[in-house]
Amino acid sequence: MVVLFDGDCGICTHTARVLRRLDRRGRLVLRPLDSWTGLEGEPGIDALRAALHVRDANGRWARGGAAVAAIAREIPIARPLGLLGRLPVVRTCLEAGYRVVARNRHRISRRLGLAACAVEAPAPGAPP
Repeated sequence: MVVLFDGDCGICTHTARVLRRLDRRGRLVLRPLDSWTGLEGEPGIDALRAALHVRDANGRWARGGAAVAAIAREIPIARPLGLLGRLPVVRTCLEAGYRVVARNRHRISRRLGLAACAVEAPAPGAPP
């Protein structure tokens, strides 16, 4: 699963580092947007910048809270949250929570003292 995130956001890059540690099965390919070369059929760059996006192995895209749930389903310790995220009431809560965090991500990052651009860009020519 390809995970596209804001590489200029401290909380986003911190979360990506945590996900790399938790992803022991190597199911996530984490990419900051500024290193992303794109894929056919992807949402436009403005949409990608507006929210976290993931693309699964079947080429389906998810964004925002749905993307969080999709990522959680790939991480064993978080899988129960990901499965619950399929329920309408939980999905609604995830979306609302995601929107609050996304809208305030740079402010939250500063308050937590998290620097931006902490996730290394992939090597040139590396697969997505």
